[in-house]
Amino acid sequence: MMQGLKNMDKKFNTAVLGGTFDHLHKGHKEFISFALALSKKAVIGLTSDGYIQNSKFKMQNSKLIENYEERKRALKAFLREENVDDRAKIVKIDDIYGITLDKNIDIDAIVVVEKTLAGAEKINAKREELGLKPLKIVIAPSVTSEDGQVISSSRIRDGEIDREGKLFIKPDWLTSPLILPENLREELRKSLGPIIEDDNFNIDKNLVITVGDVTSQKFNNLSLNQKISIIDFNVARKKKFDTVLQLGFTGDEKVVKVENPAGQITSQLFSAIIKAFSRETRVIIEVSGEEDLAVLPAILAAPLGSLVFYGQPEEGLVKVLVSENMKEKVYRLLTEFEISS
Repeated sequence: MMQGLKNMDKKFNTAVLGGTFDHLHKGHKEFISFALALSKKAVIGLTSDGYIQNSKFKMQNSKLIENYEERKRALKAFLREENVDDRAKIVKIDDIYGITLDKNIDIDAIVVVEKTLAGAEKINAKREELGLKPLKIVIAPSVTSEDGQVISSSRIRDGEIDREGKLFIKPDWLTSPLILPENLREELRKSLGPIIEDDNFNIDKNLVITVGDVTSQKFNNLSLNQKISIIDFNVARKKKFDTVLQLGFTGDEKVVKVENPAGQITSQLFSAIIKAFSRETRVIIEVSGEEDLAVLPAILAAPLGSLVFYGQPEEGLVKVLVSENMKEKVYRLLTEFEISS
């Protein structure tokens, strides 16, 4: 990460930088590396849990933000890996100013990214009020993901990208059907999560997706209010239902109809699942064909912490917690699918 930077001439003695550093990612690491390339020492202000909870800025999926100790451990591990832990100090901050107004701490510069420039300017204005010398403001370059957008913790929590900026949904999956290869059929007969017994779902406030008619019907009968349901009116590949009302839906849900032949994941299905997460109402994706494989794009499109439930033949109801590891597993599976020309 910092090869070639350690021996560079340092412009500053001590630079300060700050952030939440949630789900520590490539952008964070490059940000810290940039600061240490410019300065002999760096003070990293790490936002406290209280600061996050009381922040006026609404963070997407804020309930998924790691707690202070988790974030601090990840930062310390990174600094040790880069062998720069003797040059960087982590301090807890409860507001935007942190240690920057302390007259007893000698700081030369503040390193920011473009979106936090206003905060640095606010700090300098306060320092001048207090008779302190303004800090040199240095803007670090942005680090982008595969799609050219900036890597951010919110995008990771939203399930769009991994910590290196890799997209979990490849663009060509949204333009051409994916065909299940024979060598994966046995693998996909294995459940992706634990089998649920005694209707002990432990949903709490998680966003819930159900795949399959019987599964969706069960959740409706228990008034569990899943966000997205993917159905095809079939059970064990035989027609059993005719209307969504027979499955316990109210009729007020948004119904999206898509084509999806057996053994495929069409771009139409993939796109419908992605769009369903941004809709305010509950969504029913009604599949003409077969929805068995829909659990895979559902996992890839879902935010971290979501729960996907589906029926596994001869086993029962499967519960899948959408985590970074689960997304990576499903991503690897889909890369083995054949893309129809």
